[in-house]
Amino acid sequence: MASDRREPASQQDRRYDGRVEIADWLDQFFPLIPPVRGGDACWLSLMKTRSSEHNPPLYWLARALDAVEEGGAADAYAARLALAHGQDACPGWSEGDQRVQDVLTEACAFAWAAAHLGPPRFEPTGEAPDAPTLVHVPAHDAYVAPRRLWPVRSLDELLAELRTYVDEAAAHVPPAAGRIVYVDVYMHPFMYAQDIGYHGELTEPLRVAVKQFATEHRLGYVLTRPFQWGNAIEAHY
Repeated sequence: MASDRREPASQQDRRYDGRVEIADWLDQFFPLIPPVRGGDACWLSLMKTRSSEHNPPLYWLARALDAVEEGGAADAYAARLALAHGQDACPGWSEGDQRVQDVLTEACAFAWAAAHLGPPRFEPTGEAPDAPTLVHVPAHDAYVAPRRLWPVRSLDELLAELRTYVDEAAAHVPPAAGRIVYVDVYMHPFMYAQDIGYHGELTEPLRVAVKQFATEHRLGYVLTRPFQWGNAIEAHY
């Protein structure tokens, strides 16, 4: 997509693998939120200090935002991000932090669909500004329902949350040749590699449950580590 978006002045110095860094994407979407290196700061502030190098979640997230812009959906997507969080920094560990990561997962589902199915587009499931969004691939009559798990206190709570999300996805996805639920695991800002999605004994129950719940609704499924659409844990569709 041809774009008249201005690159941040620092972008020439902040690239990884020749591509735009996640911090620059976040600067573009949230220019009023300052970078903060530690503490209980706004999640977006913390991510503005991170590099994609040696950080797979942020590498793949930046590539997902590339895909959204290349697909011509960046302007509407920017408005959805702002609605989820607001343009100002939050106190940290807020509902706004969780909601904006939900919308970032939508970008990851968009990028996954572009890579595996064909040119996608976002489609809201209702008229409300915060209505769940689907990723539609018209060429294959396929829909992908992005869902991101929020942090909880126990595995039982996580599986219950997953059950709810898959049930909701099944209700929102219209009849189509391809109906897929895309489940992303939450990202701990400091210790993500020690959590769900990385440790087998923690991840295996989730993997089994995604397969079971999706199969009950005759959905395909994709399960990914935080934002890592390019190397999913498992996919069946």
